[in-house]
Amino acid sequence: MGVIAVTTTARPLDRRRDKAGAAGAAATKAQAAVTDIDRQLETITSLAEQQEQAMRRAAEETDRLKRSIKAAGKRRAELVKERKRAVAKAELARDRAKAAEAKYDKEVLADLVRREKEKDRATATAPGKELEPAPERAPVPARRSPAKAAAGAEADGAAPRRAGRRAAAADPPPERPDEGTQTSRRTAARKTAKAARIIR
Repeated sequence: MGVIAVTTTARPLDRRRDKAGAAGAAATKAQAAVTDIDRQLETITSLAEQQEQAMRRAAEETDRLKRSIKAAGKRRAELVKERKRAVAKAELARDRAKAAEAKYDKEVLADLVRREKEKDRATATAPGKELEPAPERAPVPARRSPAKAAAGAEADGAAPRRAGRRAAAADPPPERPDEGTQTSRRTAARKTAKAARIIR
């Protein structure tokens, strides 16, 4: 009977030991699961914090970009107004420059015409350059009879020759202007005519 009692008491102990071992293993496994879940929670929490920080930074950057865009739009409107004023000033300056250039051209042309006129008048009124008057024609002698004509021919023969020589000495032929003077006159006349056409 003693052997039977020992055998009977040993079986429940084994069962309890097995159950205790199984329970311990289950507890260890459960604790490992809890530890893994805690690690995942920490990872997710850290990731969420990082994402929240990134979102805050993105929101701040968005606000900054919005302010920058607003300032750029304001500056653009100011530049558009300044450009309009600058364009108007540039057009006014060009118009003034054109008007001043036109006045300058007129003054230059007027001065050119005035100088050419002075040269032309000085050339026309230079000593020895005046036009010589046309020589007077000698009167036609009246008809005489052949006898009177023969008698007067001897008396008047030398007188016409002497009178002709005196007339030739008193009235020299008009001088012909040299080639340089004629060229100057023609050039001055062309410039004066061209300047007069431009002024009109």
